[in-house]
Amino acid sequence: MKFPFLLSIVILTLDQLTKYAISKFIPYSSCVSIIPFFDFFNITNIHNTGIAFSIFQGKNFLFILLVFLFLCAIIMWLCKNWSKIHEIQRYAFCLVITGGFGNLIDRVLRGAVVDFLDFGINSLRWPAFNIADSCICIAMALILIDILFCSHEVKDFSI
Repeated sequence: MKFPFLLSIVILTLDQLTKYAISKFIPYSSCVSIIPFFDFFNITNIHNTGIAFSIFQGKNFLFILLVFLFLCAIIMWLCKNWSKIHEIQRYAFCLVITGGFGNLIDRVLRGAVVDFLDFGINSLRWPAFNIADSCICIAMALILIDILFCSHEVKDFSI
């Protein structure tokens, strides 16, 4: 039971340390080329007050409230159902919580989420993201793998 939570603490710490370092050492809107071949990978200091792919910009307070309520609901559900779910689901939900808290901390302390991982080829760029965003994406992949490849008994997962 403890390992998913310990992993979450380590990842959350790494997320916040990287965001702090980016904010301190790379000026806002600047980038540093890491893999210059085709301008493939850059570290870029971008701030996002919206949600995924920078949509709904400027609604930071709304997202603070929604993410906080969502995280509270997930944590309550997870505490109640911990023994009923598969291990892969435990890791997935812990990663969702980690990612949510990582970006929630940014919204509360910095007024925006710090995004810095910038991939693409020349001008074709994927929107910049961070470690917390990666946690949420990995969690969704784990849930999809669990749904597709793990056998499930029907269980009561009510709140």
